[in-house]
Amino acid sequence: MEGGFLFRILCAVLGGLRKLGWPTSLARLSPREADGYALAIAYMLKARWWTLRHGEPGWDCLQAEWASAEADPVVRDALASALSDADMPLLIAAGEDGFARRNALYAGARDRIDIATYYIQSDATGSATVAALAACVARGVRVRLLVDRYMMFKKRVEVEGMDELAARIRACGIEMKSWHDPRRPYDSNHRKMIVVDGHTALVGGRNFADHYRGDAWRDVDLVLEGPSVAPLAAFFDALWRGEPVGGGEPGIHRPWVESVPSEVRRDPIMRCVLSAIGSARATVDLELAYFVAHESLCGALERAARRGVRVRLLTNSAEANDLPYATWTAYAGMQRVLEAGGAVHGRRGAGRTLHCKYAVVDGQWVSFGSHNLDYYSPRFCGEANLLVCDSRLGARLTEFFETGLAEAPPLSLEGEVRPFLQRHRALRLFDRVFRDFQ
Repeated sequence: MEGGFLFRILCAVLGGLRKLGWPTSLARLSPREADGYALAIAYMLKARWWTLRHGEPGWDCLQAEWASAEADPVVRDALASALSDADMPLLIAAGEDGFARRNALYAGARDRIDIATYYIQSDATGSATVAALAACVARGVRVRLLVDRYMMFKKRVEVEGMDELAARIRACGIEMKSWHDPRRPYDSNHRKMIVVDGHTALVGGRNFADHYRGDAWRDVDLVLEGPSVAPLAAFFDALWRGEPVGGGEPGIHRPWVESVPSEVRRDPIMRCVLSAIGSARATVDLELAYFVAHESLCGALERAARRGVRVRLLTNSAEANDLPYATWTAYAGMQRVLEAGGAVHGRRGAGRTLHCKYAVVDGQWVSFGSHNLDYYSPRFCGEANLLVCDSRLGARLTEFFETGLAEAPPLSLEGEVRPFLQRHRALRLFDRVFRDFQ
């Protein structure tokens, strides 16, 4: 999957265009960044061809199957469980605080530390993480690090020092594996979890890189201590052993739920959220990094808003979105929510990306984890979310949600959303050709 002839051809093409100074957006990239875009384009082309050759279900089919859950509260009740009264949930908003808590967890580990992440980057944060974990290994703690094969290769292309970082990881005794499903070469590990000694977990959206540490990016960690961590520890063990994913019922490790691309028709996280929205009586709050115009999700939000439910969406504005090619479909979805009477707030400012992925319905039905509820997550990513009915966690997430609204002005339908869609109609071509990757 990594590299290959197509990648080399695209590197040469983009490199040539960059030297010519056209387009200006490409000319502003460094050579490494341009090569990263070449790799991403090669991946998208090859992955799309793979889905066509293997008869993967189309989006019309998937949207219809997912939408059937909206009218069925039994789906929500079957997939969402409850936290134990003995569980102690804590939310950490600031990036610096989140990494300080990670270091405290490492320092307190006695037996093992299990980490699944999309990637670890060769910058100050990645290097500090490796140093902290190496100290754990030196005192006898087993450390297992599961990363995504494709994304780590992409970082090798884009960022200096990745090979040296990997060498340090292995030299200090950290066990590192690059996850992949040999049956499905373009699927990724997007799951994000840290499990310490089988009884404390930290989950959320952050990977190991400097931009997750500062205040520019908005994200949130959930630290959980108690009985509900044990199933997550067992889930990591299964991933580490390389047990086959899919081929049966989606992974239920209550209160943790896994979705895998091979079972995309029955994506349990999408279906649970849709069922909760369809059964909502008072409120729906969604904070999503990459909100897209899913027919099933937008339809559920529209119908909830029109029957009097307060629907609020917090996401990235075009300038804050770190995936600029996905902004047209994001604004198309925003338009639908606003037309139905919902509220949409957009985080503003270049480089100030919102990266959260959670939903709270009626203050108690919670989906929290790595799933973006976009197109890419269900199609190509292994994900893991906490799905629970818990008023404690719901209240804390709602309080955090309000802080996001306070710094993200509402987007207006006529003043911003519709004009953006008119001005940027060319972006719709990407939506039509590469929808799977938004």
